[in-house]
Amino acid sequence: MKEKIYKHLRELGVEFVIHDHPPLFTCADHDKYGLTFEGLQCKNLFLRDQKKTRYFLVSMPADKPLSLADLAPELGEKKLSFVNETELLDKLGVTTGAVSVLNVIGAKDRDVIYIIDGTLKTANKVGFHPSDNTATVVFSGKDLERILKSKNVNYKFITI
Repeated sequence: MKEKIYKHLRELGVEFVIHDHPPLFTCADHDKYGLTFEGLQCKNLFLRDQKKTRYFLVSMPADKPLSLADLAPELGEKKLSFVNETELLDKLGVTTGAVSVLNVIGAKDRDVIYIIDGTLKTANKVGFHPSDNTATVVFSGKDLERILKSKNVNYKFITI
């Protein structure tokens, strides 16, 4: 999947740098290995509504706190929950630790709604896993919208 993502980014004309590293499952793992990359470190959360009919991939700065209770009404929901491993594999085709806005390139399900904190769009550089937690791809935040548009998915930049 990594190569498919790299190929798509090249086709879009996105300039990027690849950093290979040990498997990272949480933002804390990034610090545990002492990894440093140029740009904003991002976290990605895959959430769903109570009825399991709407799914959201939320991308935001790693150091920014998130309240699911506060985010839910902003997305038109009463309550949000984390998806389970089966839903993650079914919707995005990835396992725990590999969730990223770049999943849009190989996602199995086009009904996922991508919610991105607006600060990522204006960041000089952002880093995301390429559907594999053994690498981080760093590129300009301004390329986020181009990547999302290229896959014709539902997305929204908001203030989290």
